[in-house]
Amino acid sequence: MSEKLRILIVDDERPARERIRELLAATDVEVVAECKNGAEALEKIREMKPALVFLDIQMPGMDGFAVLQALNPAELPVIVFVTAFDQYAIRAFDVNAIDYLLKPFSDERFDAALIKARRQCEQNDREDNDQQRLLDLLDGLQSSGEAGQQASPLDRLAVKTTDRILLLKTEEIDWIEAAGVYVNLHVGRRSYLYRETIGALAVQLDARQFIRIHRSTIVNIDRIRELQPRSPGEYYVILQDNAALKLSRGYRSNLQKRLGKPF
Repeated sequence: MSEKLRILIVDDERPARERIRELLAATDVEVVAECKNGAEALEKIREMKPALVFLDIQMPGMDGFAVLQALNPAELPVIVFVTAFDQYAIRAFDVNAIDYLLKPFSDERFDAALIKARRQCEQNDREDNDQQRLLDLLDGLQSSGEAGQQASPLDRLAVKTTDRILLLKTEEIDWIEAAGVYVNLHVGRRSYLYRETIGALAVQLDARQFIRIHRSTIVNIDRIRELQPRSPGEYYVILQDNAALKLSRGYRSNLQKRLGKPF
């Protein structure tokens, strides 16, 4: 018999905690604890080591983001965010392929999130570093200011070169590659080093034009020419200039949503 999935519920509102527990009651899981604030959540995550946490973001004092920032990467469980944030913050979750429940959520939406999270917990050798995606999300939201505020997407980047500062239109960028605390902006045959992490930049770009296909890669969707299968379940994104970029399984759903069909 397989071990039950150990789950922690974190929300400062009792009705919200009760609703999640109620929905979980019909499933084969174990709710190890409920927490009403971030400090309790931090203690219980370290003490009980749950596989999955339903984590409210907007809590007084230590919010959900602060809880994750206080944990070491090795301590991070699978997270499903529970939030009432607006569309700007939701875009940040989408680009990092992080699952979330937007309050108020339906039973069906909850079931879908639980299925996805359970699958994530059962994958011992995941291709993508889910911890890194969480860190990218936190980094991006911090760098972009208050997560609940509406912000216009960037349409230009001020790129320093050896002898000038180039005002680069974002629409001219073909694809973006992570390089530590920098990114490489690929524009035609040239590339420019820009000081920003890929997670922070991802949430500032126009989500209608740019899509993340890997934790290290963002592409301008207008530059995509075709998808090429390379092995079972693996695809490469081929751009107009013949650049071949790996489509990560963890970000595949992003592209499927944009194309409107599975592949």
